[in-house]
Amino acid sequence: MPPALAVATLLLAEALVAHGEAVEIEGTLCRTNRSVDRLIVDVGGQRHRVAVDSSARVTFEGEWYEAEDLRPGDRILVFAERDRAGILHPLRIDVRVRVGEALLDALLGTRPRLIGRFAVREAKTEFFSLNVPGNDYVRVDAKAAYGPRGRVRVSTLRVGDLLEIDGTWTREREIRASSIRVLTDDEPGGCRQHARRDETGQDSAARETVEQRFLDGYASEE
Repeated sequence: MPPALAVATLLLAEALVAHGEAVEIEGTLCRTNRSVDRLIVDVGGQRHRVAVDSSARVTFEGEWYEAEDLRPGDRILVFAERDRAGILHPLRIDVRVRVGEALLDALLGTRPRLIGRFAVREAKTEFFSLNVPGNDYVRVDAKAAYGPRGRVRVSTLRVGDLLEIDGTWTREREIRASSIRVLTDDEPGGCRQHARRDETGQDSAARETVEQRFLDGYASEE
């Protein structure tokens, strides 16, 4: 083989190894971390770990979309490269359908409760800003807000927490919350059922530990 061709072949091989295997999957987003840069996606019961960086393009109906607006239950199409550890690194993520909103709209004929991510607390008050889809913000008055375990204190919420809020709009872009539900660690029931279908309780616990370590930012399972 001519030297130039040998060098070109070697460079190509190194590039393929560096970039990994090209993969396309379509499934349900089951879990995500607060930064929405690590996802667990279910495809027919098979779980995929997806690490999203700033170069990944996220779209919904052909338009640019904020990765922070992704939430469990969304149906997504992922074009990615798989590394040696089996983690997918997406080049593009297309949101196919907003499952939660679509079901709620169909059943109730109304818009869903306000869902967004906790952004910033106002000083030491019970007011905070909620980042909602479209890279927009809503001011939330949480002085009288309750959750499944009683009063919700803004001091217990963390930046990036996914919240579902019900209440009364007092003015444009300001809501007085009557209930706040933290969805950050919630997983749709269908995701859990698929994952646990052929698992023992010990298998499920081990898998969930591995997934949580990935979501927490560990580079490997070890």
